[in-house]
Amino acid sequence: MDGEGFGMAARWRVGEWLADGSMEAVAEINAQCLDFLCRLAAGQGAGAPPRRLPEMFGGQVDAWRGLGAAAQAQLAASPYLLVEAGFDDEARWALPARRMVQDTHPAPREPVFTGPGAEVFVRGVLIFGWHLARANRQLARVVLGMSPACATRVAALRLRDIDWVVEHHPGWVRPRWERQPRVWRHLLGAARESDTALLTQVSLRGLQLMAAGMLSPGARPGAGAAL
Repeated sequence: MDGEGFGMAARWRVGEWLADGSMEAVAEINAQCLDFLCRLAAGQGAGAPPRRLPEMFGGQVDAWRGLGAAAQAQLAASPYLLVEAGFDDEARWALPARRMVQDTHPAPREPVFTGPGAEVFVRGVLIFGWHLARANRQLARVVLGMSPACATRVAALRLRDIDWVVEHHPGWVRPRWERQPRVWRHLLGAARESDTALLTQVSLRGLQLMAAGMLSPGARPGAGAAL
């Protein structure tokens, strides 16, 4: 995905309200996320070792396989991360700070992001969340869906705590709306159409879904109304 495509996609979507460069990291992480997901879909062909796909792929593996560079750039410019790490789950983010070597921890979830570069990607997502929790909590709330309570927890972590999560719980980092294939159907369709108005509408609806998740007690990623 070339840099010019990124810039063009970002301008229509982000607008002046976040034109301070903060969204460049969001677009970069989103591009990496989409690359992993497209490769995951492409690997489901004949002769490939079987792997259980997340629900978000339901009925649309071919759409993922056919997602071109321009459409990926459009999606990468979304005004929020297309990947999440449970930044609305305070109990989860209390764990790294109080861990001990001899502790018994919950069984880790099977990671979605695997293979070459996955560890670097997972760490990048977590470091970005940690940075925003410390430097810009308002932006963290918008682009990460990070609750205020979680922001307090995450901001207090040390780098070695982040590294512990990368090593022991890489499955915390997952595609956003992993259990909502309908949401992704709308996102993929809007990106393929290259319709600025439609893309903006879908992006705003995504922000509404994230806000609804933060306002719903006990809500987890994937819950809530679909697009």
